Amino acid sequence: MNNKIFKYELEITDSQVVSMPIGALVISAKEQNGKLCIWALVDTRCSNKDKTIRISGTGHDVDFPIGDYSFYFVDTVVMSNGLVWHVYAS
Repeated sequence: MNNKIFKYELEITDSQVVSMPIGALVISAKEQNGKLCIWALVDTRCSNKDKTIRISGTGHDVDFPIGDYSFYFVDTVVMSNGLVWHVYAS
């Protein structure tokens, strides 16, 4: 089987690009060792493609319109420092 779950550490920024195998499905976001991370189900046989990850804090502007289905909600993460982030993937 070539399907695996990979972890990717994120920067806390509104939008970033993460290179992962084509067709990767981001399935979770959590804090690990003080870092915001996502986990994705990937097919290791596939070549990489850039995927956009967006992060919004509670009460912050969301920089894409409601109904823009090019992004899907992944998870809400409560960090140990008390900040709350909402993670979306393309």
